[in-house]
Amino acid sequence: MANTGNSIKDDPIREIAGSAITATYQNLETPLLRDGFRLWITNNTNGDVYVSTDGVTDMMKLPATSGRALDDKTNDMYRLHGTQFYVRYPQGALGTLGWFAIEVEYA
Repeated sequence: MANTGNSIKDDPIREIAGSAITATYQNLETPLLRDGFRLWITNNTNGDVYVSTDGVTDMMKLPATSGRALDDKTNDMYRLHGTQFYVRYPQGALGTLGWFAIEVEYA
């Protein structure tokens, strides 16, 4: 792999308390400040969580106490700056403990 001369930097962590998540999509703090190529999504709550980038469509589901790594740089792709993440519990879910977070790296 060629070295492009860029260094990896970190965007601010986006986090929400498990007790603040409801069955309606809520903003996960602020939109991406830069194009992100590597994301770590951690659901450290006691409930399943849906993730969306449009606030309407369930796009990812993370089971309770799970995580996911997305390495889009492998395919030379990025999550565009300005992307807003939203989270919600499924209808009737009672997750209240822990936290949910997204960590983003950019070059």
